[in-house]
Amino acid sequence: MAEKILKSVVIVESPEKARTIRKFVGRTYSVLTTGGFLKDLPKSRIGVDDTQNYQPNYITVRGKGKLLAELKRETLKARRIFLATNPDAKGEFLARQCCEIFGINPLSKCRILLDELTRENFKSSFDTARPIDNDLADAFQTKQLIDKYVSHRIGEYLERKIWRGVKVGRFRAMLLSLIANTPAQENLTVEKTLTLSTLQELALNELNFSAGRTRFIADQLYEGISFDKDCAGLITYPHGAEIFLTSERRNPDDVKEFLTDYQFKLYNLIHAHITDKNSPATLKLNGTANDAALMAAFDKLGVSWADVYSVGIASLIKRKYIAAEDGVYKVTSLGQRVLEALDGFFDDVFSATAYNEITAQVHEVSIGNVKKSVVIENYCKKFSAAFTEAMATLGDDAKPQSEPVVESDEVCEKCGRKMLIRHGRYGTFLACSGYPECKNAKPFLEQLKQRCPKCGEHLAKRALNRGRTYYCCESCDFVTWDEPQTITCKTCGSTMFVHRFKGRAPMLYCGNENCPTRENHPMNKILAESKRRAEARKARKAKESKQ
Repeated sequence: MAEKILKSVVIVESPEKARTIRKFVGRTYSVLTTGGFLKDLPKSRIGVDDTQNYQPNYITVRGKGKLLAELKRETLKARRIFLATNPDAKGEFLARQCCEIFGINPLSKCRILLDELTRENFKSSFDTARPIDNDLADAFQTKQLIDKYVSHRIGEYLERKIWRGVKVGRFRAMLLSLIANTPAQENLTVEKTLTLSTLQELALNELNFSAGRTRFIADQLYEGISFDKDCAGLITYPHGAEIFLTSERRNPDDVKEFLTDYQFKLYNLIHAHITDKNSPATLKLNGTANDAALMAAFDKLGVSWADVYSVGIASLIKRKYIAAEDGVYKVTSLGQRVLEALDGFFDDVFSATAYNEITAQVHEVSIGNVKKSVVIENYCKKFSAAFTEAMATLGDDAKPQSEPVVESDEVCEKCGRKMLIRHGRYGTFLACSGYPECKNAKPFLEQLKQRCPKCGEHLAKRALNRGRTYYCCESCDFVTWDEPQTITCKTCGSTMFVHRFKGRAPMLYCGNENCPTRENHPMNKILAESKRRAEARKARKAKESKQ
């Protein structure tokens, strides 16, 4: 019996990236994906010990125990293991984490860098394989630990000053303040050098793409497009210092049939800009707090915003600190309370100057000029002084406050009293104001403008505990964890949804399972598995109730 040939393993963080690389490798290679971090700081507690030099406490990411076990089994059988996570500080940190988890020698030539996902670049990357760059990995960890420590401590203060669940981080505090103080009217000229920030500004100006959509599609163009007999990325890593084409000869019209409408528009913009077909663009700002004005304000302050802006805006909207109407952001009453609570205490540590200083120091860590412990300790001590001063104003007996009860527009169908919006163990719900005489209660559903892809009626949103949200139809049994988008499918007109992954680009898809665009779509497998698990839980609960 022939002995089984041991395979070399290539580990990446994204299934899309893995799918592209599998087209480049032979039978002696196996390409595995982590789906983002396998271990991370805990969400429910601080995870950073300020009594032990700010040491982190990493735990296995919720729901990844099975994946982690499978990856360990596969790597144990590997002849060699190569780590091809993204070519930046975050990717280097994940590569180092993989070394620790899978027992890879970080001093070995295990790290390969893929600035572009092409067959030629993949093959040549093995010739330049190197050990783990600990300084670069430390740079990411420096920022990660500072951000986690700050957001958790701020949450401790704001839950006593306002109520439970109110928190904000370094960038989001700065962003909220900018929205409250509308940047002055000015014009912004986008430079010819194409970075992720200039690409987002260009796409906003010329395609009316949000920052989030641009990042999402740029990641797709990097992670690989399948052609007739080949697969390749069209642009270099978009989160690097500068974006390039992987081949200027690959004209947009030549690959249009393989791209979605949005992919084609963005690639056409990138191709034209890089090949000098477009002159520098000028964004005309009207003084309102919209994306263009905020991007210009951050550029003027010298703040590196490209990788955090879209996530920051989404978080502020989700937490109801700001509201968006016709592309203009306005601070809500809750957002104003957050700003007032921070004012006078955290001005220095949350300023653009302080943010830029940390960014510069993180860079120094990445090139080995400064130790991560020095940067973390210096900033966190300065922040802790401001935190202590703010907490002192609340008094020694200050306790976390509960969010005030809000009266809804609905009337109890059992007794005619008003229904109240309350928050419980399983999320937000409606309860009769006549409790305990009337114990009527039901889920609180927020009606949306988007339509159900199954029956065409309005969709509704329900917020659960731990920040989770699901979406359902008001009339039929349609339900999903994926967020419905304002855009509709170009093919069938149904609502588009976005499926978010941990640590990588989200996936956009049509909600109509019979749409031609869903044929052989990777979301089919994900949704089928989600449905299977839901049915298994339902059957298990039914069995337990009978016992």
